[in-house]
Amino acid sequence: MKTFILYLMLVFFVSDCRPANTPSVMDKPTRHVAGSDSVNINFTARINELKRSLSDDFIVKEHSYFVIASNLSEAETEKILTNTIDKAVECFYNDYFSTRPDEATTIFLFKDDRTYRYWAKTLYDDDDLSKYGYYKPSEKTMLMNINTGTGTLVHEMTHALARYDFPDIPSWFNEGLGSLYERCSLNNKTILGYVNWRLPALQDALADKSYTSIEKLMKTNWEEFYGTGSDVNYSQARYLCMYLQEQGLLKKYYKHFRDTYNSDNTGITQMEKITGRSISELDADYVAWVKTLKYE
Repeated sequence: MKTFILYLMLVFFVSDCRPANTPSVMDKPTRHVAGSDSVNINFTARINELKRSLSDDFIVKEHSYFVIASNLSEAETEKILTNTIDKAVECFYNDYFSTRPDEATTIFLFKDDRTYRYWAKTLYDDDDLSKYGYYKPSEKTMLMNINTGTGTLVHEMTHALARYDFPDIPSWFNEGLGSLYERCSLNNKTILGYVNWRLPALQDALADKSYTSIEKLMKTNWEEFYGTGSDVNYSQARYLCMYLQEQGLLKKYYKHFRDTYNSDNTGITQMEKITGRSISELDADYVAWVKTLKYE
């Protein structure tokens, strides 16, 4: 009976995200240099712009560091704000980030696929879409088909907030962190990622000998990471972050890499320092660990 109760508690506290089987590739980012930690964000212009552009069924309001534009009901919108957005912000600034945004990011919460695609095309002329949602750094905007779950929302929030705290974060680490939190818990100001649908791509690469090293992953640029084999790159980066999480080292690594980025922009030197292992030794242990994981 105790085991059953513990299982129910875990299910309740893990974010209700569903698999996002298509990676959402971000626009190529531009570097942002944030202001001080104590800022006043001007939401008014963006709110007025959205109210002029959107239909009357949208709720448009400021919330935390965001302008929310939702065509869900008021109750459904508030549930997502309280249970996902607020908790994720609290966790991110407790666990990782120090520098707060000095400008608003817009989050669209679309109730279904039809309105998601319609407004993505109408507002941004986007039509080649992930069915789950995506982030446009150049517009400081997230468009979410929230009917598919909240996992992609937390993923894209990671990007939207990390850009202010770690402006130069490389693609592999940016996507590793973001995808780690596609299936997560948000409890006691701490965010934890769990095994998700991305695991088979990595295990298949290990099985068919197409796997390439962590060192190669960490040296990829934007084009290489999002190019051919991006599904394996996402998976490898996600589970590298999860590996560090399980070792109790992910938060320490993030902060050390951010603070010493100019000394090694790949993060390899920092990884070796934090783990106390050479990158080749780490890779061997990581591969052995990945082989033990199961996605059910």
